[in-house]
Amino acid sequence: MKKHTLFGKVIFWLGFLIFIAGFIFNESIGTIQDVPASVYSLSIPAIIIGIILIIISNVFKK
Repeated sequence: MKKHTLFGKVIFWLGFLIFIAGFIFNESIGTIQDVPASVYSLSIPAIIIGIILIIISNVFKK
């Protein structure tokens, strides 16, 4: 992360946190059981968005 700009670091950590939140709230692969349907339906898009943000953060290098 030394070679990334501040914007790249922020995007990476934001994507990482969104990915982890989506992973935790997914009922089939996550750690929390008995998740409400509204949260469960957002877990897969959160995982995908998190991965995309992590990949995009590689563009912002010094």
